[in-house]
Amino acid sequence: MPFKNNFLIFCFLLFLFCENNIILGQSTPDPCSFVKIRCGEGQRNTLFNSFFSDSIFYASPGSSMPFWFAFGDSATGIIDTTGSYNFSLSKLSGPGNIMGNSGTITGYYSYLSDVSFSEVGNYKVLVNVGGFPGSFVGELIFTVPPEEDFCNDPLFQGCVNGGGNQILAQPQFSNVVPVDEVMPVKVGVVDSTTGSLDSSFSGTIYVDQVDGPGELYGALSMTGAGWFHFNNLRFSKPGSYSIRFFSEDSSLYKDALVGVEVVQTTNSSLILNVDNLMVYPNPFQDNITLSSDYDLKGISVELLNFSGQKVFKKEISESSQRLVLNVDHLRKGVYFLIMSETNKSANKILKIVK
Repeated sequence: MPFKNNFLIFCFLLFLFCENNIILGQSTPDPCSFVKIRCGEGQRNTLFNSFFSDSIFYASPGSSMPFWFAFGDSATGIIDTTGSYNFSLSKLSGPGNIMGNSGTITGYYSYLSDVSFSEVGNYKVLVNVGGFPGSFVGELIFTVPPEEDFCNDPLFQGCVNGGGNQILAQPQFSNVVPVDEVMPVKVGVVDSTTGSLDSSFSGTIYVDQVDGPGELYGALSMTGAGWFHFNNLRFSKPGSYSIRFFSEDSSLYKDALVGVEVVQTTNSSLILNVDNLMVYPNPFQDNITLSSDYDLKGISVELLNFSGQKVFKKEISESSQRLVLNVDHLRKGVYFLIMSETNKSANKILKIVK
């Protein structure tokens, strides 16, 4: 009888959780469920992760996002699903400490869902693998950026301690993004009456896809306090999407919907579907060329680095269908090129590399 009573209590609590949309744990879907991931039986010579890189731009100190590891074949890109491993992180160098649970359960893939770092800076991290025949140790570089002060962001109306009842989400640069490239999004909880940011919020914010021709993938949740900077959201196909940001309890915080326009890229240029505007080359060295069938007069061009700092700006004041921008002063790295037209709120954005 006690067992039966406990079981009924458990079912009742589970019902309450589901009714209030309370989600236990961060968003950790099977990587093989993503259309961009190929899974099957294959060689095991490479460590894959959800950032698709050995250099990871991570969350600010004290915040975490879920990311996965798996083994696969470097030649085919296939993740092998026949093995079973566990992964753990250890710091090789860096200014602070790795916090949270840095080890995983056993499986052909495994998530780390609550890893954070204590200080800003670059961390060299070893990935130790258990269950792999012989020995295998991977190495990753985590870049932990400083926390942005959203209280001074014009998107929000200052900060208050409490009163938040609605999630506010805003793409950092633009709601236009190339296929498979990161779209950074600022997310906070605000008071819907005043627009003030509730800096006392603590918990997990999730994102999922409402509609669109392809698939949203990447790190689909973040855990922390105050506000969030989602920096690993990507889309698999060009087209129009709608995505939803929501909290662990939707009865407390109203969801935020964001519209996204995903455009197709090539290796050498980006051709936007507005006014036949072309930007090339990409990657670039000393110059970037803008070319269009229409007059470029009145267009503003800005370059931002990956931290969101403006490093170049040009207002096109003369009539021309082609413009060459001299950017030889920029360091090697990743930049966002933003083009906006006078008196228009819509921007065009391109991720380019020097």
